[in-house]
Amino acid sequence: MKLRYKFLIIVIIVSLAPLLSIGYVLINESATEIREKTEEGLLNLVKAKSKYYDEQLQTLRIDLEKLAEYISSNWGRGNYYNKSYIWISPDGKGYENYIEDMKNFEMIIESFRLMMYKNDKISLAYFGMENGLCFLSDPNVVKKLFNLVSMGEKFDHRERIWYTLAKEKNRTVWSPLYIDVNTGMLVTTVSSPVYVNEKFMGVVGMDLLLDTLKNDILDIKFADSGYSLLVGRDGYILVHPEYTEAGKSWNESFEEKNIFNISGLSEIGEEIKNSSVGLKIIKLEGEKSYAVFSPIEEINGSLVFILPEKVIMESVAKTIKEMALIVLFISVGITLIAFLFSRHITAPIENLQKATKEVALGNLDRRVEVKGKDEVADLARDFNKMVAELRMSNKALKESEEKYRGLFEESTDAIYISTEDGKLLDINEAGEKLFGYTKEELRKMNVENLYENKEDRNRFKKEIEKKGFVKDYEVRLKRKDGKIIDCLLSSVKIEKDGKVFYQGIIRDVTEIKRTRKQLEMYNSLLRHDISNRSQISLGCLELLRETPLNEEQRKLVDKALGHLIYSQQLLQKLSIINKAGEKRIKKVNLDKAIKRGIESYEHIAKEKGIKINYDGKKAFVLANELLENVFSNLIENAINHADCKNIDIYVRENGDEYIITVKDDGEGVPDEIRDKLFEWGTKGKDSKGSGLGLHLVKIIVEGYGGRIMLKDAEKGAVFEIYLKKADHL
Repeated sequence: MKLRYKFLIIVIIVSLAPLLSIGYVLINESATEIREKTEEGLLNLVKAKSKYYDEQLQTLRIDLEKLAEYISSNWGRGNYYNKSYIWISPDGKGYENYIEDMKNFEMIIESFRLMMYKNDKISLAYFGMENGLCFLSDPNVVKKLFNLVSMGEKFDHRERIWYTLAKEKNRTVWSPLYIDVNTGMLVTTVSSPVYVNEKFMGVVGMDLLLDTLKNDILDIKFADSGYSLLVGRDGYILVHPEYTEAGKSWNESFEEKNIFNISGLSEIGEEIKNSSVGLKIIKLEGEKSYAVFSPIEEINGSLVFILPEKVIMESVAKTIKEMALIVLFISVGITLIAFLFSRHITAPIENLQKATKEVALGNLDRRVEVKGKDEVADLARDFNKMVAELRMSNKALKESEEKYRGLFEESTDAIYISTEDGKLLDINEAGEKLFGYTKEELRKMNVENLYENKEDRNRFKKEIEKKGFVKDYEVRLKRKDGKIIDCLLSSVKIEKDGKVFYQGIIRDVTEIKRTRKQLEMYNSLLRHDISNRSQISLGCLELLRETPLNEEQRKLVDKALGHLIYSQQLLQKLSIINKAGEKRIKKVNLDKAIKRGIESYEHIAKEKGIKINYDGKKAFVLANELLENVFSNLIENAINHADCKNIDIYVRENGDEYIITVKDDGEGVPDEIRDKLFEWGTKGKDSKGSGLGLHLVKIIVEGYGGRIMLKDAEKGAVFEIYLKKADHL
């Protein structure tokens, strides 16, 4: 039975004699019920807010992990860079040593922009690498770092807490508060390690300003009173309304308080540590206060709302005083007054209680009617404000999900999500077209039935179990019409709530493989046919050259022979280019490869009075049998185009590499072709060559994971080839 009915029945039954004592009892019951309802309302408010904040932080963490996986999966696919967004720790020097890594700028900056567009709470995104390279979403930060260097300071991201913590834990982490070098304000960072081919590359992170966190969680009020805290399970206060950087610089530490060391708050320490939900009255700074707490699992902590008890008790005391006056001076009309008063007091609380339960169940359209200007009305206003903000946040979250869904459905490649045991949870329209099944049909199937060989499914699971992902995994799949298709499968393993899921992309390369195979066949037949016919022509011309000929005829025969020999060399280079990507890399004797390259053109060099100098070097590199072509082509290039007298070759060590220098004392490379020297068809103004030699050299060297460059020199041309050591094999 409701309180107001109890009140009426007792007043009617009991005589006026015990009216005061009975009124006293009822007043206390009213006060107790008001207090209990208020406590329940506060608890529901904090629970709803902690759930909302947990979802927000979880979304940021999941987005960051996707960003880390995206960087890992697409590493090495960039083509250009912009140094305005890149910092080299610790002093901004040495950009020329990171050219290849910096080319990933194209892929990284686009992912940063997409992430920050999706999450407006992020103030800065960045990817710091173990080698000192750091990509940032804002070029103004790079300018600030250079200003620090100009003032004698240095900045190394590898020493920052967000980097060291993610690297040490080897998982996604939320950092403690620290002073941001960009804004000079307190921030926390969610950061995650990035691996490429199982090698630790660095840490990707996103900054959230303390002010952003404050604005999101420190908005729970009761009659304009109370404040919120964000507390970790270890007791450290992550967010406090009084926290500030207090004029400290970016390289100074910021120490958080621990509730176990604060009188009063230490009383709820074990509840926070155990992720409990509840409400407790504590004594804080000599004053009794409510401490309402609810866990936020994403950060391994809890949201705590502190409200002085007197705020609620003032309302209760006011109620007791008013009821006592009514009992004393208006005894005759006690029944009517008690009815009206009890209804006035309890109805808003009951409505608020019902509303909080509905909100907890997900009804964000629920509102409570606000009447009057008392504390209960203030609580109702705060409740309506909180629900409105939750609704806006929920709407923003749904819009974000719709954007992701749009990307999911509009992709031309098949995108899917499946369980470990083969149940397909979702697939986009491109996937339906690829397999010829409807989405409903695919969900009823086990994905192993889409494989030509079901054992390939088991091999795929073993492969993804090793690294947590697979990239461009070749597999043959089967359509509904029975047609077999060649595909590349890129997937990532996701673990959630103790279950394993696979999410990935399937790309149909059947037509590409068929076309490539056909082209290779035509190319092979063409080279073979031309080579055979050229050999016959060479033989005929050689026989003709032995017959009596006049001077003019001999010149014509020599010219024809020269062109045929040139054609044969051109076919040979084209053949080497085709083989460059097919040969397996292994341990190769560098000295023998150089000497074989020299032997190929040593007799021609002697005829032209050119001396080739090489002392030999006992070294082994990662290469294959095509390596000698690198040196023979560079020597041929010097002999035919440099007009030199000496060609010097020497080898030196540089860390885990060997640097081979090929230098001549000729005329050097013309300025107009220096920048495109290694491109197909590039040659000097008067050159009769094909422009393939140096292009071939570049293809072979880069196929070994090395590089070649033309160095500036006062005289002649100087080429440097960088090859990885293989001495440890």
